[in-house]
Amino acid sequence: MKIMTNVLLGLPILLLLASSNAQSTSYSDKKNTPVSDKTMKNSLRAHIEFLADDRLNGRDTGSVEYEIAAQYVASQFKQFGLKPAGENDSWFQSVPFTKSAFDKSSVKMVLHNGDKETEFKFIQQFVSLPSALTSEDNIRAKPVFVGYGIASKELKHNDYTDLDVKGKIVVMLAGKPASFTSEEGAHFSNVRVKLQQAEDRGAIGVIMLETPQGQRMGSYPNFSAFAKRPLLNWQMKGGGVFDSYPGLKGLAYVTINTGKTLFSAAGSDLAQIFSELEAGRIPVGFDMNIDITLKRKSAHKTIFSSNVIGVLEGSDPVLKNEYVVYSAHLDHLGIEGNGDDTIHNGALDNASGIAILLETARRFSLGERPKRSILFVVVTAEEKGLLGSSYFVHNPTVPVTSMVANINLDMPLILYPFADIVAFGAQHSTMQGYVQSAAAAHELKLIADPMPEQAFFTRSDHYSFVKQGIPSIQLSPGLTSKDPKINGGQLFMQFLGKHYHQPSDDISLPISYEAGVTFTKVNFTIGEEIANSLVRPSWNQGDFFGNKFNKSAFDIKSLVTSE
Repeated sequence: MKIMTNVLLGLPILLLLASSNAQSTSYSDKKNTPVSDKTMKNSLRAHIEFLADDRLNGRDTGSVEYEIAAQYVASQFKQFGLKPAGENDSWFQSVPFTKSAFDKSSVKMVLHNGDKETEFKFIQQFVSLPSALTSEDNIRAKPVFVGYGIASKELKHNDYTDLDVKGKIVVMLAGKPASFTSEEGAHFSNVRVKLQQAEDRGAIGVIMLETPQGQRMGSYPNFSAFAKRPLLNWQMKGGGVFDSYPGLKGLAYVTINTGKTLFSAAGSDLAQIFSELEAGRIPVGFDMNIDITLKRKSAHKTIFSSNVIGVLEGSDPVLKNEYVVYSAHLDHLGIEGNGDDTIHNGALDNASGIAILLETARRFSLGERPKRSILFVVVTAEEKGLLGSSYFVHNPTVPVTSMVANINLDMPLILYPFADIVAFGAQHSTMQGYVQSAAAAHELKLIADPMPEQAFFTRSDHYSFVKQGIPSIQLSPGLTSKDPKINGGQLFMQFLGKHYHQPSDDISLPISYEAGVTFTKVNFTIGEEIANSLVRPSWNQGDFFGNKFNKSAFDIKSLVTSE
């Protein structure tokens, strides 16, 4: 694929394609006329081919090409007869971001051990993040090792016990103890949660240390790739930026070898600490009798990117004020790297999710309206840290307490005729029953999370809704293929290993639009059953996420109907 160097020359062609696609996917105006599988298949293909076209340059957050994709989604919503549910009676919610970047030559990390100084190499030995608030930071402080840097009453764990970190730099292991369950542990091992807990205790800097487990999973290269991109934070209406940690003046993520140098200077053996981890023991924190300097210079500018929101109003005079929310992210990585192909088209991440959301919306618009309203939320900046969905739930265009459930579509790998489905997070709420019923209606089986160690439940936009107390799932094809000649699990893992976040995630992949039809049908059925139920979904009794995030208004189940 060639990079289109003159985007403006390509825009009229893209708009013509959008118009062409809209015409090719139109359906009968007759209500309750079922959509044929062939028509749905062609529509899914049209959506994906448009959104993953080279001339959209990977739909990077804040880009002109992303806004063209957003206009395309809005045009489809309008065609389906949805109503705008964005800001000011429009389809759009404009999200203001602070875009932060630093002069790489300014980023320093120096170890002071007596009269000896050791300066580490940026990228090779450590990576950092720019500040979203300050133009220059320069701190020198004593570090304190705090184990994993996790404090949780729910998990009866506190790495900060008997440690004073005020005015100091905390050094923490990335990840979580092996004894923590995957999803609950993933919440507390999230970088944002760890940074907040360090700041709350008065730390002025954080150094996160790669572990052997993380090394096996490629954590440092992944974090390094993220750190090479500009940092985005959404701007709060009252001023400031969300998730900015003003008390933390220095951040670093370091390799194991860098960690060994730090611990050796402090008179400790990092290899021994890693041995404790392998044995299932939790290391005890301690003061490190050395100094560390962290420096950075950051530059900022404001950019905007759109969420796209449409609604199908429910038929019940009371329940129409509640919403079943479908979400999917529209953004991808844009243009990155070197070589002949640097466009990250994001055909399966997440043009496929948007295509399925659109065809789900079309199907709702053609049938008998359900009792509850259906809200379709297409978000930006998922790849930058779930930012578009975070902005939406903090600045909702309908009351948060009126959202009864969220069904998120992120990277549905429609590569084979799947025989089962996964609903990440379904086991935490009564959403599981709806998914089981819908799966059975389409001769599919609901299976448990096949990769719990990946903690997918905390890694996509549905988690923004979870943190507002809304029962949520992320729907995905399972690993079993109906065709015995096709190894679904192998194709699934092959995509994650070779194509995930790579330019090769494009329409040359063997996308199964027949599988996309099946996925759309079951996705629609889940939402339809929730929308017509007399009782809104609820968290399971004693569930960790329900207990932590449930809002008091959610404790009252709606039992009313129009009758």
